[in-house]
Amino acid sequence: LQSESVQQQAELQRAREVVSTLTATDAMRVTLVAAKTPPQPEGKAIYVRDRSSLIFLASNLEALPAQKAYELWLIPTSGAPIPAGVFKPDTHGSATVINPPLPAGVQAKAFAITVEPESGSSAPTLPVVMFGTGE
Repeated sequence: LQSESVQQQAELQRAREVVSTLTATDAMRVTLVAAKTPPQPEGKAIYVRDRSSLIFLASNLEALPAQKAYELWLIPTSGAPIPAGVFKPDTHGSATVINPPLPAGVQAKAFAITVEPESGSSAPTLPVVMFGTGE
């Protein structure tokens, strides 16, 4: 039991380090792209349905006008889109959303991003600026 406990403590420490790196405000975020091609906005959503756990990482996002923010949406397999966090990119175009409040057990078929008022919206406003389905 003691060796198992030591192993679990080591895994917990590695998980804390990963979260710390992902959420560090001073982290250098680098996206590698084809040479001589301007960087394109990109987002990665990692979603675990059984835990309603979501981590979203974005890069190369354009700055928004005052009073506006990006909003992430979970698109379920049935039903209306679910708001999954309002965010603004930093000066480098990077942003994160870590574990926003989501209903339990929702099956996601896609994620989308729209531009909304800073306080967010109850339904997405068109146009959708980014969209992705599961891999």
